[in-house]
Amino acid sequence: MLNFCDASVLSRYLFCCSYTHNVAPKGKFIAFVSTEAETDHPESELKPGIDLLGPVDEIFFDIYDRYEPVNEPSLDNCFISTVSAFFFSECCC
Repeated sequence: MLNFCDASVLSRYLFCCSYTHNVAPKGKFIAFVSTEAETDHPESELKPGIDLLGPVDEIFFDIYDRYEPVNEPSLDNCFISTVSAFFFSECCC
């Protein structure tokens, strides 16, 4: 049985926006598929998410460093959640 709170199961994120969001021409979508790379081949790690999109006109791959907040929220009242903390709180609680 799958444990849906296991990070290895939910390690890909898919976001789509379209004409209704005023970011793409009518009939087109902009999609982002992301993951935290665990191998030297992040493109293959993204494949399951990309396959959900169907045919694509153009695709770009880019790799970014991931940063964690280092501030002390109780001192500066700046509460910055991590991506995984937000995702799991929304999906698993």
